[in-house]
Amino acid sequence: MIDMFCGSLPSIGINPQIITLTNVTMVSDKFICVRETSPQNSVVIIDMNMPMQPLRRPITVDSALMNPISKILALKGTI
Repeated sequence: MIDMFCGSLPSIGINPQIITLTNVTMVSDKFICVRETSPQNSVVIIDMNMPMQPLRRPITVDSALMNPISKILALKGTI
């Protein structure tokens, strides 16, 4: 499923060059998180029930994971 959808990430505005294991996480079949570094740092949360409505948040992080049961975003970064 992720392979099929990752091919569609550019259609919702995700730069194809950042679609890597470093920037894209999928803990379950419910959410995909994408860490964008350009044009500005942000985290994109894609709810697989509404994949054409990504949620972008202006956050600078090293990694991001979405809890598959509840809508809690786990972030890792440096200060």
